[in-house]
Amino acid sequence: ICQYLLRKDLARCVLVSKAWAGWFSPALWRDLDCRNSTPDILILTRHQEHIRTVRNIPMDCNRPAREQLACLRLQRLEINEMSSGSFRPTIRTLRLLERIPTLQRLHITLPLDLDHIHQQWMRTIRALPCLESLTLEYPRLVNGMVLLEVLQACRGLQYLSLTHHWLDEILEEEDEQEYKDAREAIRRMPPLRLCELSFSSLADVVEKNILQPLLERCPRMEKLHIADMCSGLTLEHLTKTLKENKLPELRHLIIGSYAVYDSPAQKIYDDLLSSFPRGLESFGFSSCVRGPHFQPLIPHHSRSLTRLEIMNTSISFSMLSDLMTGLPCLRIVKAEIDQGQYREDILPLNRDWKCVDMTNLQLDLGMWDIRFTITDPEWKESTEKACLDHVFSQVGKLKNLQVLNLGCDLNIYVSKHGYLKQLAGLKQLKILDLRNTLCAGLRKQEALWMTKNWPKLVQVNENGLTVAFKKTLRMKRPLIEIVFIEDTFDDDDSDDSDDSDDF
Repeated sequence: ICQYLLRKDLARCVLVSKAWAGWFSPALWRDLDCRNSTPDILILTRHQEHIRTVRNIPMDCNRPAREQLACLRLQRLEINEMSSGSFRPTIRTLRLLERIPTLQRLHITLPLDLDHIHQQWMRTIRALPCLESLTLEYPRLVNGMVLLEVLQACRGLQYLSLTHHWLDEILEEEDEQEYKDAREAIRRMPPLRLCELSFSSLADVVEKNILQPLLERCPRMEKLHIADMCSGLTLEHLTKTLKENKLPELRHLIIGSYAVYDSPAQKIYDDLLSSFPRGLESFGFSSCVRGPHFQPLIPHHSRSLTRLEIMNTSISFSMLSDLMTGLPCLRIVKAEIDQGQYREDILPLNRDWKCVDMTNLQLDLGMWDIRFTITDPEWKESTEKACLDHVFSQVGKLKNLQVLNLGCDLNIYVSKHGYLKQLAGLKQLKILDLRNTLCAGLRKQEALWMTKNWPKLVQVNENGLTVAFKKTLRMKRPLIEIVFIEDTFDDDDSDDSDDSDDF
């Protein structure tokens, strides 16, 4: 039962009776978030048998709280390095970790460029026999041999995330040689147990001498996330490693773009996407520059790909249509349509999406430079209207959709001319997010329509809600959670006579 309850619901349950408190307290206090305040020593003491996760604990928390943390049987700890106003965690913090042998997951930021911190960290990580997952961030560039020692100490982990925030110094010739020595040492290391690796560095020397040889030592790896790549050589090395069958279990890949996209870069991506003989189950791409074409996903991964996320870049409407028709196994999709290509993409409008079992769709429709509304005469003859007609006709057929996130800078949902009515078939919809949408026009009739047509709706996320919409939704469905991104728009002229079927 607890997995279906929000934290506020669990808090109410423990107040019902002593028996209920015994049932629901373990779930309520299993995960403690200290983002907004230092952990209360009384809470840590009273519920120490239940607490298994502590998030965002400050580096400079008081001594009683630190001592009590050591008494907990913690399985997960996330340390907030920013709360103390410094990136310099203390030796005292690392020594505290040594007293929590049950720890399985750790998230921490360390200035590994300081020798005394590095030495204490190596002692600490060796004192955590149950550690399975480590997220380690280091703000400044460190010696290559230091990273080698970290990797050697992490050989038994299943998940490892290494993040280097920024490059603020130039390497000396001696340091470059140490990175080359570290590269050779990594190649001689025994195979690691890693199932998931996340790697981000703004330094080419780290990517070349640490990441590339590390890929060859992870035969069990199932998930790989490489962000902020410095050159295409890393992708070429990954392709080579795949073709040599050194990553036979890799099924999930997220990559970031490097430099400026050009034609040679497209060939690198094409070669990479064709190097998975058993196909990918999930693929993500993140870039602040124009990304590649993703059509190579279709011939090589059409029978396996269930998750596709294209982040921080946009694709054409025709490419979206190609992906939705060529990848029938998709369950989760996140993408943004290129605003400038609507007028060029009128051709694929007669193609039905094949991914009919999709459960999660996050789609940004753009439309930020349209100078007219959907009730203007110009809209009726526009290619933008033809594209939106096609998109909503296809979304309305996704009978298993549970999460819908639609972004659009046109107010396209209200009135008889809106698109809300085309989504009436989404009977499994649980979460609705109209983020980045001009939603000020959603009023009582839209709320009534949602409660009538979406029986399983439990959460609505919006930038702006009228008072009438909010009151109606809560009156009809009190358990629906409304998450506000911005302040709601006040609505003094709502018409109580509106009919929810008037669409």
